[in-house]
Amino acid sequence: MLWGVYAVNFLLALMGALPVALYLGRVLNRSLAAERLYKAFDLSLFVELITQPDVSLSALLPGSFLLASLFLVAMVFLSGGVLEAYRCDRRLGAGEFFQACGAFFWRFVRLLVFLLAVLVPIGLLFNLAQQWSGRLSADAPWEMLGFWVGVGGTIVVLFLLLAVRLWFDMAQVCAVAESEHKMRRALVRAFRLTFGNFAQLFWIYLRILLVAAVGLAMALWLWVRFVRPEWVAVSFLLGQAVVAQWLATRLWLRASETLWYQHHSAAPPPEPSTASAPNLAA
Repeated sequence: MLWGVYAVNFLLALMGALPVALYLGRVLNRSLAAERLYKAFDLSLFVELITQPDVSLSALLPGSFLLASLFLVAMVFLSGGVLEAYRCDRRLGAGEFFQACGAFFWRFVRLLVFLLAVLVPIGLLFNLAQQWSGRLSADAPWEMLGFWVGVGGTIVVLFLLLAVRLWFDMAQVCAVAESEHKMRRALVRAFRLTFGNFAQLFWIYLRILLVAAVGLAMALWLWVRFVRPEWVAVSFLLGQAVVAQWLATRLWLRASETLWYQHHSAAPPPEPSTASAPNLAA
């Protein structure tokens, strides 16, 4: 599953990178800086290049946004099969896997709509915190007060985002485990499970996130410390290793959530039988 998700990400990223490469290639063909960017990667020179008046990447933004949206759709589609494989604790055949993907796709799309609705007030809260921080920076007697208010507001918003992401992750797990069709019911059950056991679940989420962050920090340290600018292939491979690591930690998190649910949630009530019970009194 990891390499399947990685392949989807790589192909979409390649489709997004090729138009940018062709566009910049036409610009660099008339530039003396082409050699420095062709045989190495000079970040300051690259920033200088894309800020030139005759270079405009805005025309390529709609295509990049479309490809990013396609990756989101692909991840929503694959999530049903991934969680079903974790629930069964066995390797699914291609038919079983994609059957689960199709069965839960529209349910997870509805969950995504609910998620966007929940994120709107959090975004408004972040905007208010930043505005308040700006006013304090200009008017407060202590010049650092606005900065620390901005930092505190950002930390609170990030915490809320992590909590909401965990809640909706558990809603997906509940929907797959119980074959739930009504996503509002799955959200209510996931809300009770998540915030009734928040310390346990958040610690699972946080430590896996920390592993991903440490891996990213190590990759950046290796890139800055050891990778020479002309080693373009090494930089590319290191970047792809980071992408694979982040995808792996995401799958690891979904497996951990499924395992936690199986160990801690009560079994769902059995479906009522449609057959009428015999009349014992008769």
